[in-house]
Amino acid sequence: MRKKKSKGKVIAIVILAVLAVAGGGAFAFLHHHQTTDVFLPNTYYLGEDVSGQTKEHILEKVTSAVGAVSVTLNEQGEPALTGNLADFGFLLDENAARESLVRAMSEQKASLVTVFKCLTGEKTRVTADVAWDFDEKTFAQKVTAANLPTPRVASRDAELVQNNEARKLELVEEIYGNEFKEDQLQDWVQQQIEGNLAENGLTDIEMDFPDAFYIKPTVTKDDPSIQQKMQALAPFEGAEVDYLFGTQKEVLDYATIISWVDISGNTGTLNQEKMSAFVKDLVARYNTRYRVRKFTTSKGKEIEIPENLNEYGYRINESAELEQLAADLTSGQVVEREPVYYRTNQWDNPLYYGREGRDDLAGNYIEVSIDDQHLWFYKDGKLFLESDVVTGDITKDAGTATGAYPLAYKMRDYTLTGGEGNGAYATPVDYWMPFYEGQGLHDASWRSNFGGSIYKGNGSHGCVNLPKKIAKKIFENVNAGIAIIIY
Repeated sequence: MRKKKSKGKVIAIVILAVLAVAGGGAFAFLHHHQTTDVFLPNTYYLGEDVSGQTKEHILEKVTSAVGAVSVTLNEQGEPALTGNLADFGFLLDENAARESLVRAMSEQKASLVTVFKCLTGEKTRVTADVAWDFDEKTFAQKVTAANLPTPRVASRDAELVQNNEARKLELVEEIYGNEFKEDQLQDWVQQQIEGNLAENGLTDIEMDFPDAFYIKPTVTKDDPSIQQKMQALAPFEGAEVDYLFGTQKEVLDYATIISWVDISGNTGTLNQEKMSAFVKDLVARYNTRYRVRKFTTSKGKEIEIPENLNEYGYRINESAELEQLAADLTSGQVVEREPVYYRTNQWDNPLYYGREGRDDLAGNYIEVSIDDQHLWFYKDGKLFLESDVVTGDITKDAGTATGAYPLAYKMRDYTLTGGEGNGAYATPVDYWMPFYEGQGLHDASWRSNFGGSIYKGNGSHGCVNLPKKIAKKIFENVNAGIAIIIY
């Protein structure tokens, strides 16, 4: 007798059969999507839905999208560089992009979980990279200052400029320019483009020129070094010293003066070595006393008077000049003066008469030739008079001193005295003009003849004897200090 199958077993068999059919169908469905050459539903690539699209189709869209991407570099709110990615040297590497899509599709479909998620409506992002061929040359030719519409202006440091005419320093404020280092900008622009492509995909790229890239001045008007220098040099503002040498002038200008100032903090101090060197240079060029004197005689002969016999001329008092100079340099004024000379000797007699530049005779002097027994008197550059004379008696060791001497003074109605015992004398003269240790020019009314060889045996005690009318005319036209040159 056959037994009947239970109702429960039948139900179970039916369920298993249904499940088998359903599972087979699902497997077949999944297998279909895994093997097709398109991306799964709900797949996104570079922010766009690429569901059911082939790799080649996507590549075409990417290529088109790349060409449409604009790149803009703004400067000061205005477009400065514009173009597409290719203009900036970014070229799509199609082979690499294709391989990346192949790899992405393969990875997506290798996972049943991913397939199942896509088929059940969950969005999946394909992480295939967009590969680029970067053309450095094209990029460098694009991103360069020469292509920017705004001309480049260099920044300039604030500085103190010498206004020598106004004798002061003027502050020229800094200038903020727009020059930059091209390699710095290029590195930054490249990073911006690459970063935007990686983060935002094939969307337009816009960037603003960083102010930090502009090369800024390193010294501003508020820089401590500027302020300290202004304070340190303020005491010398307006200073100038004009040295007079007759009608000629030598200017110690403001530029030279402030070059002598040593600055420590905000204090300026005159450099004594530089000042001393300047004064010594004046001494070397303008001192004439106790220097070898070259002289052209009235007969055209060149002679030299040794320095020990050159008592006439100018000599700068260095210590007094330095002291006066320091006072002048802090006066804030234009000072016009002669150097500080030794003006008189120990007897308060003048040492010079006048000068024109380095010429300390300046056309005014008396010349006496012992050999010729003759005198020439030049006044204002012209021969004023000449005359025969009688000089000191060389046979009695009373020769007239040779050299260059300033006229000590002049006096009317003077009595010449000298000698001892039977040789003593007291001789009155009308015009007395001494120049060296008791020797001088004077009239000699006791003589009827002058010149020749009288001085050899019947000469003076050392003076230069003159006819009275000559002595009178000289006396009336000379002043103390005029040079007497005897040779």
